[in-house]
Amino acid sequence: MEKPRFDRAESTDRPWTDQMPDQALLNLLPTNAETAGLPALTVPQEEGSPPEYPLELYRLYLANRGDIALTLDSQSMTLKKGQLLTLSPGEVVAFSEGQTLISLSFHHDFFCVRVQRDEVYCDGVVFNRLSGLPVVAFPETEHTIVEGRFHEMISILSNPSPFSHDRALNVLRALLLHAADYKSRATAAELHEAGKTKHLSPLVLQFQHLVEETFAQRKEATFYSEALGVTLSKLNRRVKDELGKSVMQAVNERLAIEARVALRSGKRSIKEVAFDLGFIDPLYFSRFFRKQFGRPPSQYFQSPVQNEA
Repeated sequence: MEKPRFDRAESTDRPWTDQMPDQALLNLLPTNAETAGLPALTVPQEEGSPPEYPLELYRLYLANRGDIALTLDSQSMTLKKGQLLTLSPGEVVAFSEGQTLISLSFHHDFFCVRVQRDEVYCDGVVFNRLSGLPVVAFPETEHTIVEGRFHEMISILSNPSPFSHDRALNVLRALLLHAADYKSRATAAELHEAGKTKHLSPLVLQFQHLVEETFAQRKEATFYSEALGVTLSKLNRRVKDELGKSVMQAVNERLAIEARVALRSGKRSIKEVAFDLGFIDPLYFSRFFRKQFGRPPSQYFQSPVQNEA
């Protein structure tokens, strides 16, 4: 059977096992009711054309043999050798014929991708689509290490034991932390080359802390300047110099990331997520989401619960 090359938006219409070639994938970890029949963690045993992962899953694709031509949400691009493509649920990718790479997918309930101030390696860094492409570029000296993490997960899943789940989880966490490290370094280097301040000042650090504590309740730029005891123009200037964005861009980015995380789990409707994040009008929330991600939440990630707007 020829291996499919596209992610399918209608991936829940058939059982997963009916979609995949015989012996093509490993899915030896048990699923629970929360996964709705989707695999918790899947890693192809062999390199080759990427399998047909359901769009409800996170997906990682590593160009470990050479450059890869692909289309991401209708945008043509090339994944360079040593780069990692990191896709969130709902994002659609199509690979050109004959591409060879290594990949994996995992469900939100297997590894809960959350955003925390001191641990933003998931949505805040690795899977961030608010600025640029979801690509992590590793230096050549790291290629063997990154590829080895994929092969280590294959080995774990090929020899299941009572410890397989925790071992695989730790390897996935290590891979995401590794990706976050180098994506953060690349971002810092870009800011440095653009003449931005590399080290954050106490004022900007206080601003970040305040945003983390209040972004769902306070969305006015003046609130942050008044709370920090500075003029809005001064706060905007310092945040722009050190973070490369305005005060409101920083607040909206944090809000958008949280919105996407909440919607992605499929456990709350769009209306519930909007209210939880301080939006009185779900329609305004939908417009906000579309502005941030280019599509409304109803189209970003389809699920029976989320469509109850």
